[in-house]
Amino acid sequence: RFLVSLPPYNYDIISTYRLFNQTILMELLERTHIGELAQHIGQIIRIRGRVDTIRDQGKIIFIMVRDRSGIVQTVAWFGDEDLFKTAKTLTAESVIDITGEVKEAKQVACGYEIGIKTLNIDSLAQTPLPIAIEGEHVDNVTALDKRLDYRWVDLRSRRNQLMMDVATTMGASFRQYCVDNGCVEINAPRVISAASESGANVFEVKYFDRKAYLAQSPQFHKQMGMASDLERVFNMGPVFRAEKSFTTRHLTEYTSFDVEMAYIDSYKDVCHFEQEMLKKMLADVKAKYGDKVKEVFGIDIKVPEGDFPYLTVAEAKEKLAKAGVESKDTGDFSPEEERAMGEIMEKETGSEFVFVVDYPYARRAFYHMRDSENPKIAMGFDLFWKGLEITTGAQREHRIDVLKKNAVERGMELDGQLKDYLEYFEYGCPPHGGFGMGTERVVMKMLDFGSILETTYLPNTPNRLGKLLSKITTGQAKA
Repeated sequence: RFLVSLPPYNYDIISTYRLFNQTILMELLERTHIGELAQHIGQIIRIRGRVDTIRDQGKIIFIMVRDRSGIVQTVAWFGDEDLFKTAKTLTAESVIDITGEVKEAKQVACGYEIGIKTLNIDSLAQTPLPIAIEGEHVDNVTALDKRLDYRWVDLRSRRNQLMMDVATTMGASFRQYCVDNGCVEINAPRVISAASESGANVFEVKYFDRKAYLAQSPQFHKQMGMASDLERVFNMGPVFRAEKSFTTRHLTEYTSFDVEMAYIDSYKDVCHFEQEMLKKMLADVKAKYGDKVKEVFGIDIKVPEGDFPYLTVAEAKEKLAKAGVESKDTGDFSPEEERAMGEIMEKETGSEFVFVVDYPYARRAFYHMRDSENPKIAMGFDLFWKGLEITTGAQREHRIDVLKKNAVERGMELDGQLKDYLEYFEYGCPPHGGFGMGTERVVMKMLDFGSILETTYLPNTPNRLGKLLSKITTGQAKA
């Protein structure tokens, strides 16, 4: 009990008490993360982690151990028979608990290693592993599918560990920016009574004795916040799209960062909010993980300066035509057009981001406000980053008479599924607008992953639902 009360750095005293067995020694020492070992040269510490690689040299065994903070070489010598026997049974990816002395070792990359004093196996990994954890970047559909079959193993790689860290920092930065700018966080329901975008591409679910839907977005409930005088709201959570899209950028469930703002004068107020939000998010990621991203991915995170450029749909199509890019749709962009537009705008303006505006109203949701001078144009935008759409936003129609008229023109029944939504506007609602941003797409572009499936913790697609997996046929995935 005297030893337990010792200050954390007096581990050398512990080593003199040989009467303590392995279990007691481990209980006396709190875990030290591998990334902190440089502070403990010459001290006895305890690390817990996973076996990365093993090199058995006969009378000495080198065990590379990793945790979330780093990797270190540990050494077991033949002189301790029981310890050496335990070390001989280790397999790659086994989970172990080690105590030992941190020693300087110039021959090791990090400059130190651990001489093992006690070794306990928490969990022995089976061999062989179902997939290789580290290696060349996977851009092959079949290989990626196999990795997703064993996603919990795949996530152990340095690339994926860092990807999860970056996504976490993005989420924290988004929330903090919204709070700092007067937003209230809402938790919109994911099971809803009416489809929020249209009657198609929704998942129907049985809700007791009635039909319900998985939310395509928190849109209706964000607008409820505007009618509730919350003025600015944000929401982070899953949204669902029942689209049979076998592409590298579509999911049936993804995480959306959503914002809605009241008392705007134009959708460009929303654009400005998102622009500054993204600058903050990228700056936070760069500050915390910029060096690691450069080391692991070979990418310099670029934090934008100044305002993002704007293009109308017509202007974008004109630029694409001049560049020789074929267009089959005057009101939207193919993946090839998006990539080309990103390259053109970065070359012309130096910006990786571009707001595209003046989309045909017929191609947008019925609750988007129309241009008063040209009702065929919607008062909304898409934001593209590095040639990929990451956001859709708009000024919403807040006038109940106009909103009903728009819904009727789309063939919607006012007394049907829209009844609850339309009631939000019956007792006055301020002018407002907002956006939704797919976070997995943002991470994919930031870290240059080949597929959105790689930047999703456990991706759901038309052929993949949690761990209930069916194989994607080679060649189905498209850009």
